[in-house]
Amino acid sequence: MQKSTLLLFLSSFSFMAGAQTIRRVIPEDTTKPKDLEEVVITGQYQPQSAKNSVYQVRVISNDRILKQGAAQLQDVLKNELNIRFSQDVATGGSGITMLGLAGQNVKILVDGLPVVGRQGTTNEININQIDINSIEKIEVVEGPMSVVYGADALAGVINIITKRAALSKFSVNARLHEESVSNEYGIQQGIHNQYAGFTTRRNKWEAGASFSHNYFGGWRDTASGRELIWHKKDQRIANGFAGYTNGKLSLRYRLDGLDEVITNPGNYSDFQDQFSGENLAFDQQYLTRRLMQQLQGSYFVNSGLHFQAQAAYTNYRRQVFSTTVSKQTGDVKLNIADGAQSVVYSNGFTFRGTAFYKVSDKISLQPGVDINMESGEGERLKSGKNNVNDFAFFITSEISVLPKVKIRPGLRFIKNSVYDAPPAVPSVNTKIEIAKNWDLRLSYANGFRSPSIRELYFSFFDVNHQIIGNPDLKAETSNSFTGSVNWRKTLTQHISFTANAGGFYNNIRNLIDYVYTPGSDTAIVSNFTESKTAGVNAGVSVRHKNWSVTLGGAYTGFYNTYSDEDKTLPQLQWSPELTGNFTYSFSKMGLDVSLFCKITGKKPYYLRNTSQEIVLTELKDFQMADFNVTKKLFTSFVLNAGIRNIFDVDRIRSTYAINGVHTGSGISNIATGRSFFAGVSFNWDKK
Repeated sequence: MQKSTLLLFLSSFSFMAGAQTIRRVIPEDTTKPKDLEEVVITGQYQPQSAKNSVYQVRVISNDRILKQGAAQLQDVLKNELNIRFSQDVATGGSGITMLGLAGQNVKILVDGLPVVGRQGTTNEININQIDINSIEKIEVVEGPMSVVYGADALAGVINIITKRAALSKFSVNARLHEESVSNEYGIQQGIHNQYAGFTTRRNKWEAGASFSHNYFGGWRDTASGRELIWHKKDQRIANGFAGYTNGKLSLRYRLDGLDEVITNPGNYSDFQDQFSGENLAFDQQYLTRRLMQQLQGSYFVNSGLHFQAQAAYTNYRRQVFSTTVSKQTGDVKLNIADGAQSVVYSNGFTFRGTAFYKVSDKISLQPGVDINMESGEGERLKSGKNNVNDFAFFITSEISVLPKVKIRPGLRFIKNSVYDAPPAVPSVNTKIEIAKNWDLRLSYANGFRSPSIRELYFSFFDVNHQIIGNPDLKAETSNSFTGSVNWRKTLTQHISFTANAGGFYNNIRNLIDYVYTPGSDTAIVSNFTESKTAGVNAGVSVRHKNWSVTLGGAYTGFYNTYSDEDKTLPQLQWSPELTGNFTYSFSKMGLDVSLFCKITGKKPYYLRNTSQEIVLTELKDFQMADFNVTKKLFTSFVLNAGIRNIFDVDRIRSTYAINGVHTGSGISNIATGRSFFAGVSFNWDKK
């Protein structure tokens, strides 16, 4: 096989496997730094540099993850512009917001395939259930990707790309991470993470496996008795993969398993049980198990034609296990109260098949099929087995109208088992090279999202919650626009600049969200007539010899739902944010010093007070910052230590008390205060 053919085939296989990092070395030039352009794969016809993609793609490398000393995926993404998190300390979930839209409109992928198992009142994937140690890089595509990736991709896509076998014959990796939780640390307190894995490569074959144990002892802080403000979490995550590659065919199988237990202990009641005469504490455990299997393959015909196929099957199980504990005797018994016990099962199947056909030097086509089938059953779902199936055919084309203009129009045709989809969902993405160092990207997409099984059929009631699903929901439709201008300049061998500025606008009909009954914790899933988000952002990055600085800012408008009933109120409530990342490398010492910080401005919003009046309040601003030192030791060890949450943020109070699920007194739980961490990584290769 010729070298050029082999390289193209490897690129095709990388696109399917979703984990291969391919780098192109820029030809040596004494006037330019010796840089490496990292290739992006999410949504591409074949791997290419981020600069040449029609999409606005951000790449978070494994090196960046290491320099942050991340214990979980949220530690990395929380510093990104246009991404915010909310915490459900009771159930352990983390809600994500992107481009002003909640997490049900953010597609979370692992190696290009969607993760199954949305949970909590936010109906979102808990990203902290994904193993941070198995990540090679993260690609964040902002803006609508509804034609290529379908439902849940209105705000964008976060693609978690996992590690593959090293080029060596055998490789062993291990990591130990220890971290306090505020001022709490011990055998049963703090964070204790352990990881070990191996990969091997023999001729056309590769294989690997790893295991992680992640323990979070919860956070007591000002809580009294047995209660924890943040509940204890114990995770075990395992994965394995095997792959085969020859001259034309590539195949890869991957298995990911999760076993998570979140413990929610209660305080002893001041009142004695009417039957036993004992003072009881009510404890809950949230037990989550997920088994995700992937099979991916590609077949290379020639430089103008190749095929890819991806399939995944996921078993997901979420159980609430409740017990009572006697203060007098210590006896533990099963809690038989209504709503105290439940198990929900979900199964998800995904198949994606695409073809790449190069019509000419100026026109390429990508037709594809996308099948997503999900079923669920359990005590908290409507009786019987519930199914939502989505079948789609899509086609996109990349057209080089002029040497410096790329246009990618696309159409998606959808058949949904529950809802009537539009006849066609269109999109168009354009990249224009304005000048040598200037690029302009513009995009438009129409979106369609049918309600999920949880939104339609999931309901439960206990002493703290009343969550009611709604089988009469309408499907969401949307129109979204994004645009960005990018500039990059290399001045000398050691100095380079990049800068960007952009904006977005989303208009959604029948947005699905939870509506709370005033003065209670009852929430009903409902449609809003209309919802909008908008925003602008800008950033700059400078690299000079051993140091780099990245600064960014965004101003996001979140929709005010009360503007539907009171037209005098503004539709959008605006909130700013600023980010800064600073790294300095002492290359001779093998030492890196990094600072990652983000300022989240105040977030105004409207609510009803106890008199049923609509009043303006705001969530206070806060600042987060992490400091990390990384030191290479010998040839196989990397040490890191640092401070997380330097400004000691824990709870943010709004200017007015609110009622709602898992909230009270207008307090939002942000973090667990300042912590200190240290860790060591081990990497050994046999050539």
